[in-house]
Amino acid sequence: MGVKKELMPFFVMLFALLPFGYYMAGSIVYNGVAFTNTDCWGNFDQNTPEQFAPLRNEVPLNESENPENISSEIMTGLSNYWWDGYESATIDVGSEDIYLSAWYLKQNESMPWVMFVHGIRGCKADGSILLPAGMLANAGFNVIVFDLRDHGESSIDDDRVSGGQDEWVDVIAIFDWLVEEQNANPDKIGVYGNSMGAGTAAIAFTLDERIQSVWLESGYSDMGDIVVEELEFQGYPTFLGPAGIFAGKIIANQNLIEHFPIDAATEIGDRHMYVVHGHQDKRVRVHHGEKMCNEALEHGNESRITCWFDDSVIRYDVGRGMESDEHQTLMLTQTAEYETRIVEFFSNSLM
Repeated sequence: MGVKKELMPFFVMLFALLPFGYYMAGSIVYNGVAFTNTDCWGNFDQNTPEQFAPLRNEVPLNESENPENISSEIMTGLSNYWWDGYESATIDVGSEDIYLSAWYLKQNESMPWVMFVHGIRGCKADGSILLPAGMLANAGFNVIVFDLRDHGESSIDDDRVSGGQDEWVDVIAIFDWLVEEQNANPDKIGVYGNSMGAGTAAIAFTLDERIQSVWLESGYSDMGDIVVEELEFQGYPTFLGPAGIFAGKIIANQNLIEHFPIDAATEIGDRHMYVVHGHQDKRVRVHHGEKMCNEALEHGNESRITCWFDDSVIRYDVGRGMESDEHQTLMLTQTAEYETRIVEFFSNSLM
């Protein structure tokens, strides 16, 4: 009995510290996973719509040594996708004290617009959105690329990424700007998103029924899964996922699991969706695309839903030996096919 009394203060202190320790562990995880990168990994130093290349380790991919599995269109004909005559815009986000930096190309008042949403720590200068934008620009579409909040040249909100939980509002702000300032027909505005941009676009698609057409490239569908997988990708213990989510609510008043991209599929109605994912993707695993596709086909109009899953791995050497990449690479391994598909999809869904 005496021993138990002596240990009581220890147990009281232990239980008192458990919530604090849980929070501290979660804060380390949250701050590590949610950090942003406004310089966009060198893209701003090298890329504009008038002259760009996909980068790896801040080196243009078309300058790599011994590239493998990369289509000839990228290696020898990249300039065919550059789009001249673009303009810059600064766009306010509703009642928030936030502005978004954008580049856009308006070619024809009667043609549809397509908005491009970049991935985590990316920007409007990222080749992974400038390239598909160039494909559509070549087909006569009006296009706009922009920096999400806490990215690139847009406003810094809290200097953290929320996986689309806040950023979806930016997509709607761009949509509204096109309608109000560029006289765009709401029924003729499509959205393209890749990686986190796909998750963000899917959330916007769910919450704003005006969006009739969405292309989801290498995106995630389940926030619970992607939080755990992001921890694993960045080298954190996966069991700390709930702690990171908890810390996000305390540190930034941010609920990382408030909106789920998969709801775009269950709430699709009679709208259009194109899901694209590489089988070997390690950054965002292919099960996310498969789940989005299956749910969309179950709840939507099958004639308006297309899913493209294929093998896609690039190998390259930009001065550090041979490396590989499997994330959002179909536009690089099957460029001509990608161009045909994206032009057909937005032509069929918006015209």
